[in-house]
Order: sequence, then structure tokens, then C-alpha cells
Amino acid sequence: MSQFLFAIVVLFVALVVGMQILVRYRARAMQGQLVPAISGPIGRQLSSAKSALVYFMSPNCGACRSWTPKVKELSQKNHDVFVIDVSQQLEVARALNVMATPSAIEIRDGRVAGYHIGAIPSEVLKRFA
Repeated sequence: MSQFLFAIVVLFVALVVGMQILVRYRARAMQGQLVPAISGPIGRQLSSAKSALVYFMSPNCGACRSWTPKVKELSQKNHDVFVIDVSQQLEVARALNVMATPSAIEIRDGRVAGYHIGAIPSEVLKRFA
């Protein structure tokens, strides 16, 4: 029985690690890609911005609870910073292949310039401050 339990734990850990690798791989693959057409007001704002930071959060995400207030404050100062609640605007998250929250996507000249999962690097925040 203990070998069976051990095998289940190992499979679970492998699944979690595999998902992390997949998410990071897909994020890296987005860099340099053209930003797809996004409908609605956010799409119009993104298409007219020379550079933008799009932050994706979820109300149930523990890490988002610490980052979201900081990014919301930044978005009030800089209109090229967007806070997207994936539970309210899932179509935007799908268009940009967001698979985890928090995630932040840097857009420059209509292309994905950076894709950050988890903490947003301080140099990125400084660029948009």
C-alpha cells in the first residue's frame, strides 16, 4: 500500500511540475508574436498604445491579492497599464494565451515584448511608472 501511495504522490508532483513547464514554455513562445485582434474597449486601447502592460489577475488567486493593488495604482497613473480580471474578461485572457495568474504581458509596437508569470520584474514596473 505504501508503494502505491508513493507512486500517486510522485505522479502528482510530476503533473504539477509538468504544468509549470508547459505554462512557461507557452509564455516564452509568445514573445515576439503579433498581438491578436482583441474586441472591445481594451482592444481599441491596446491597438493605439505604443507600449502597454496588461496584467491578468483572478479574485481567487493568492499571489494576485498582493500584486493587484500595486498594479491598479500604477494603472490609475498610466493609461497604458491594464488590469484584467480573467473571471470577468476571459476572452481577453484567451486571446493572449494566459494560462496562469498573475501574469503580465508587455506589448511594444503591436508585439509581445515580455511575458511574466508571477511577480512582475521591478524593471518592468519602473518602465511603466
